[in-house]
Amino acid sequence: MINDQAPAAPSVHGAAPSVTGSAAARFAAGLLVLACAGVTGLFAPLLVMASDNCFEGDARTICTAVGQQLVGTLPVAAAFAAALLAVVGMSRGGPVGRGCLLAAPCLLVLSWVVSYAVAGA
Repeated sequence: MINDQAPAAPSVHGAAPSVTGSAAARFAAGLLVLACAGVTGLFAPLLVMASDNCFEGDARTICTAVGQQLVGTLPVAAAFAAALLAVVGMSRGGPVGRGCLLAAPCLLVLSWVVSYAVAGA
């Protein structure tokens, strides 16, 4: 017996996901965040040199051992965490990826603000 009906063609949806738009934008934003994390990790700990003009009995926070440790380690830890967030943001799509790519620069800015506050106070 011969079947008179042709097999049904698979349905094709007209809305294909954009390959270049969001993936390329996530990748570019991630690279920018990674570059900023590298600059933060390399140069922000140099704010410890603000303690060069400290004298005995100076009450400024940068003149204490705790203040110097904070200014030295906070930017490095923030840069590492921001780099991890950038990699997750580049590799994941949707709200998780966007959230990671937005949280990473906020973390870097926060580390710079705290470091400058301790070094300048």
